[in-house]
Amino acid sequence: MDISLSHSIFSTLSYHSLFNYPLILPEIHRFLITDHQVSLKKLKRELAILVKHNKVKSENGYFYPFQAIQQYNNITFRSIRSVKRSASYPKINTAAKAGKILSFIPWVKLVCVTGALAMENVDETDDIDLMVVTAKNRLWIVRPLAVLLVGIFFKRRKPSWSNKTYRTNLANTICLNLWLDELALKIPSSQRDLYTAHELAQMKPIVNKGRTYERMMAENAWGGKFLANVWGGQQQTRQISQIRPAFAKGFVEARQISLISSLNRLAFRLQLIYMQSKMTTERVSLHAAYFHPGNLADTILTEYDNLRHRNF
Repeated sequence: MDISLSHSIFSTLSYHSLFNYPLILPEIHRFLITDHQVSLKKLKRELAILVKHNKVKSENGYFYPFQAIQQYNNITFRSIRSVKRSASYPKINTAAKAGKILSFIPWVKLVCVTGALAMENVDETDDIDLMVVTAKNRLWIVRPLAVLLVGIFFKRRKPSWSNKTYRTNLANTICLNLWLDELALKIPSSQRDLYTAHELAQMKPIVNKGRTYERMMAENAWGGKFLANVWGGQQQTRQISQIRPAFAKGFVEARQISLISSLNRLAFRLQLIYMQSKMTTERVSLHAAYFHPGNLADTILTEYDNLRHRNF
C-alpha cells in the first residue's frame, strides 16, 4: 500500500462527501488532492486496496468513504447522482442562455457556471451561480448592464437587505455573485487554499472570449499544489499565461480608453456608496467583487480536516 497515495484518495473522497457527492474513477483522478501528478493506472490499483480494506465503499462504479455511508439511508450512489444531475440540466440550460445574452456586452470576456451546479450537484430549489470576467477597468460599467439584462430575461436572485439574509425562493434564480476584471484573474494569496483551487477546477465556461478562461487557469497555477492532476501541463500553462489582450495605442484610442476607465471608477464609487451600508462578508474593490458568503471556505475546510484526520 502506498500510504501517501491512499491518504490522497481518502482525502479526495472525504472532501466530496461533505457535498454528498460520490465519485467515479475519472473524477477521483482529476480532483485528486495531491501536489504531484498521479497516473490513472496507479490510482486505480491503490483504490482497489482501499476498497479491500474497507476504507472506501464501492458501488456500481461510484466510490465513497465508508465513514460517511450512514447519511445515504439505503439510497444508492447512482441514484443520488442521477437525481442531482436531472435537477442540474435545466439550470445549466438556463445558464447557457444567460451567458449568450451577457456575451453581447462587448466588455464581457468570460462567464462561468460555478459552485455546486458546475459539478451537477444541485437540488431543484437551488439557484444558478455565475462568475463574470470583464475587460480591464470595465467591471463597474458592465455590472449594471448585466444585472439589467438578467433581470429582464430571467429571474435574478436579489438580496433581502432589510435583515441581511437572502430570500427563500431561490429556485432557478441567477446569482451573479463573482465579478473580476482582467487585472484580477489571479486569486489573492489570502484565498489560495484547497477550496478555492477546487472551485477554479470545477467551474465551467459558457462564454470565453480571447482564451480568458485559459489565462485565468494559468494565472492560478498555484492550484497545482492542491490538485496537481488539474494543473499538470505546466509548460502549456506558462505559455498561455503570456497571452494578453491587445489594447489600442493610438492617441485618440488612448484618450477614449482613459475616459471609459474614469467612468468605471466613478461607477465603482457610486455603486460602493449604495452597497456599503448593506454589506456583510462581501469583498469589493475596483477590479473584483466577491458577493458569495465569506466564511463558506473556512467552514468547508474545517469540516474536511476533521473528517480526514478522524477517519484515516
